[in-house]
Amino acid sequence: MKTQLQSAMTAGVFVEFHDQAGNTLGQAVFADWNGRPLPAVGDTLRCAVQSTITGRREKLAGHITSRHFELQHDGDSPCIWVRLAATVAAAARRINPVTFSDN
Repeated sequence: MKTQLQSAMTAGVFVEFHDQAGNTLGQAVFADWNGRPLPAVGDTLRCAVQSTITGRREKLAGHITSRHFELQHDGDSPCIWVRLAATVAAAARRINPVTFSDN
């Protein structure tokens, strides 16, 4: 099967930010990535994510540690989805205080 390069460009990007221990801090999906370059391993990425800790949207920044590509066939037009994993430096991570009450 032959596919033109333009039609096989990245359709979407899934970004996952992790802390130094590998815990997921936040995730984001960019469904219309067509034609834009992807960050390389080692590049710094900053974007708004859905926090897996608080459930709120917040901005995180980290270094890309890996890129994974998956080809998806939707009818006759294949597209490529990318998963980017980024690690957030401990100093850059905002710590939210937790309040406990006994009532």
